[in-house]
Amino acid sequence: MKCEITKIIIGLLLILVIFISGCIQTEDEEEYQNDSEELSSDEKSNDSVIQRAEPYMTKIIFKDKNLRSKAASIAGDCPSGDKECQLNKIYLYIVENYKYYSDPTGQEYIQSPDETMDIKGGDCEDLTILLNSLLENIGIKTYIVLTDNHTYSLTCGINTKNMEQYVKEDVVAQFSKDIEKRGYYKVVIEDENLFIVSEKKETFVLPERYNYYYGSNISNFTAPIDFMNIKYNISSSQPLTVYVVPTKNDFALLSKDDTFTHYASCKKQNILKTSESCGHLSIGSGLVLVNNNSNDATVDLGVAFYYSYSTSELMKDKEISYYQIDGQQCVILESTAGKYGYPGYIANSTGEKIAVDPITKKYTHLK
Repeated sequence: MKCEITKIIIGLLLILVIFISGCIQTEDEEEYQNDSEELSSDEKSNDSVIQRAEPYMTKIIFKDKNLRSKAASIAGDCPSGDKECQLNKIYLYIVENYKYYSDPTGQEYIQSPDETMDIKGGDCEDLTILLNSLLENIGIKTYIVLTDNHTYSLTCGINTKNMEQYVKEDVVAQFSKDIEKRGYYKVVIEDENLFIVSEKKETFVLPERYNYYYGSNISNFTAPIDFMNIKYNISSSQPLTVYVVPTKNDFALLSKDDTFTHYASCKKQNILKTSESCGHLSIGSGLVLVNNNSNDATVDLGVAFYYSYSTSELMKDKEISYYQIDGQQCVILESTAGKYGYPGYIANSTGEKIAVDPITKKYTHLK
């Protein structure tokens, strides 16, 4: 009897072991299926935002030797690890060297980065794909932004305060190019000040007991001028007296032997040959040469007027626009802005804005 009871107990234990083993296996399978659903791309593939972004995201190249080499070459002058400088260089490379070309008539055509580089242009999607590819290849995180009528980039992990100096330098440089194209002036930067320079060189005879005046003339352009400097070189056969006066009216008073105003620190006497400068003058100041001798003077004169252009005026509307995503500043990159664009330039877009991570396909509604 005891033997039979023992057999029954052993049998029950075996059944219990098998049952337990089966539960454990079932739990393992259920856990695996749950993980699979979390990693599944089914929901993403059926999402309308991802469906719209997918054709562009698949064209972005994240790891490519040639693109990495190109990006490194463009940003080669930047200090090591300076992401703001690298971003700025690569962004300017796009806006200054690539033109906007619409898609072929009646169809959507999405270019690869290589195709865009080959033709040096494309539409907003093409330029965004190239820009993101270059940045991603040197480790700068990007998003692609979709709007009702436009596509552009965001780049994250950027310090906008550090970015400001690079933007200012680029805005000043572009302004300088535009001014110099007019042909009247050249532009120089000294001590972080932007100067529009007007120059004159001439050789002339200054008669005895006669005065010469050369004044500033800024009538050829309208600009916010903070102050002006005068630099000059003089070589004369007779000793001269040099004044710098704030207005042409002061020159007229001097010529009448009336009391006149001048910058005392700029006055030079008995000058035969000199190179001098006089700074922080009022707008409209001029240079006066006085020949008090009984003989005519042959004068070689070189004079330059340096007009200090207000860079604060240039930067008045140049805010660096960005969004916060996952605790990081993500700067707007408008790849079709042209030569006046800069990182943070506000894109001309309407309606809802959605930033899509091309790697994770996670997206954020921007406000």
